Amino acid sequence: NKAVTIAEILKRKMPLHQNTILSSCEIIDVFEPMEEGLDVVESKRFVSCMKITLSKSGANMDTSSVGYQPPLPPDEIVSNVMQQV
Repeated sequence: NKAVTIAEILKRKMPLHQNTILSSCEIIDVFEPMEEGLDVVESKRFVSCMKITLSKSGANMDTSSVGYQPPLPPDEIVSNVMQQV
């Protein structure tokens, strides 16, 4: 998932608090007929949803939430300085 990858990259660049919430949403597709006399068709489906919240300060974050992750230790954060190989 690209959202997870981006969140992990950002967390390795700067100290960020993270809260992840998983849920599911119902989506209803309605298909209108192009010809008269046909019925409208509805299709219901459930889609998994993920909400990732990142915060520099951690203010207003529920640290007791199951999806909460504190910032990485300073030794795991990569600085912006490019190292020569």
